[in-house]
Amino acid sequence: MTEAPTKAPCWPDPPGWLDGATEILLPSSKYLRAHWDADILDIDDKNVEDTIIERKDTFHVRFRVQLEGRLWRCICGHWCFDVGFTAVGDGESFNLSDKLPAADKPKLRICDWKGCDTRCIEVCVTVPPGTIPVEHCGTMYEVGAKFELRCCYDCDYDCDDDGGDNGNGNGNDRDKDGPVAVAGHEALGQYMFV
Repeated sequence: MTEAPTKAPCWPDPPGWLDGATEILLPSSKYLRAHWDADILDIDDKNVEDTIIERKDTFHVRFRVQLEGRLWRCICGHWCFDVGFTAVGDGESFNLSDKLPAADKPKLRICDWKGCDTRCIEVCVTVPPGTIPVEHCGTMYEVGAKFELRCCYDCDYDCDDDGGDNGNGNGNDRDKDGPVAVAGHEALGQYMFV
């Protein structure tokens, strides 16, 4: 088994995969650059990039972030990844984190990350059969992936918390999020689950 990459270029082949939108909320892209990608991989199909997935099949969601520039070595925090599914026609809209079994939800986070350890982040989550809701005659979803890196908060905090009251008296528990250092999203297109 090969050792995971720890500095850019993290995944040199193919060169066109880093196509997700990114916004860095810190100074100077000269010293801080980020590229990222997310993919849904139909591992039970000969074509892993198939956009029609059977409800009985397992599939993977893979997130990759490549960080470039010397200031990343000075940054630490907690990564949160998720995929949003918006039904086209009848069906439920949801985040993958809402549907995964409880034991798998922590796989969408990397706690206590340090840029001095690695600037190549890869998260691959196995989605069990039956996780994605499917209506009669299949359900089509518009799918988008998202991520953020936050610092100064408890990593056990749910990345997709609704901002409700945490009992601190101000009616909002978003104050324990911590500041966003970097965030990104990528439209993955339409997928049909049958």
